[in-house]
Amino acid sequence: MAKQTKYIIVSGGVISGIGKGIIASSTGLLLKTLGLTVTSIKIDPYLNIDAGTLSPLDHGEVFVLDDGGEVDLDLGNYERYLSVQLSRDNNITTGKIYREVIEKERRGDYLGKTVQVVPHITNAIQDWVERVGRVPTSQNGRIPDVCIVELGGTVGDIESAP
Repeated sequence: MAKQTKYIIVSGGVISGIGKGIIASSTGLLLKTLGLTVTSIKIDPYLNIDAGTLSPLDHGEVFVLDDGGEVDLDLGNYERYLSVQLSRDNNITTGKIYREVIEKERRGDYLGKTVQVVPHITNAIQDWVERVGRVPTSQNGRIPDVCIVELGGTVGDIESAP
């Protein structure tokens, strides 16, 4: 039987920027010291495709990954804490998910069904997390034992509902 990656979800409350990224990074580092292979995913609720066009006054600094992905600064913390190399796929945005679902709808992948938030958007999010959570990101090349998923934004963000 294939090894199953376990998931830890880090979410916050009604204030953004209160340290969820540091908690996620620190938790990953603790697990890594136990000999586990760890990766991370950041989910951001904004409709932008990436952080590159966001105002730094609203969002903070942008981190540029080795593959050129312009992502949330938390991914930089994940890379440094965990000694991993992440890709733009490790940062999910609402915009990326909606774009993927709309492209599938345009290709006819849903066979004429009415495309809806539930199940199409929610399934796309789950599929993305499960796919990227199993991609080796550490130098040992192993499928991660644990994937830490940080949910950005705040509780009640309408974009975060799915």
